[in-house]
Amino acid sequence: MGGAFAWHSASHTDQVLVMTRAVGQGEIVRNTDVGLTSVAVDRAVATIPASQLDKIVGQHALADLSAGQLLGSHSVGKLRVASGRARVGLKLAAGRLPTVSLPAGAQVTLVETSSDKDSETVSELSTFDAVVVATPKASGDHGGWLVDVEVDSGSAARLADLASLDRIALVERGR
Repeated sequence: MGGAFAWHSASHTDQVLVMTRAVGQGEIVRNTDVGLTSVAVDRAVATIPASQLDKIVGQHALADLSAGQLLGSHSVGKLRVASGRARVGLKLAAGRLPTVSLPAGAQVTLVETSSDKDSETVSELSTFDAVVVATPKASGDHGGWLVDVEVDSGSAARLADLASLDRIALVERGR
């Protein structure tokens, strides 16, 4: 019985997708980058069937892909963060975001808060349009809320700096 199983496993092959040239993370996979090969692999090994070629071409490499590498289900897809955008994690104190649940996709404005109430006027403070990536979660130390937002990549460094100084408030916008 064991010999029959080994023979069947060795003789049963599937046509799967394989990289024909290296593609760096974030690059678009082209038709010339992917080929077909027949392999005998354990079902526990994630591969992409040859029939899925049209769905792979035009997707982004989610990791560096080398020539000869079998493509797996997490090898290609949509970029987590679109080109020109950046994801920033914020820790906001209670009172710095609405008390109602903010779903992923909520349109928000992040507002710089003043470090000294007497020295700056509201018109001098920065604002950043953003999108909530995931529903905010309570921080482990019960000191506030953790929320990831997506912003224009040109705003990310300034926003991260303000967040580190605890000078950000989140305002939900209407659609």
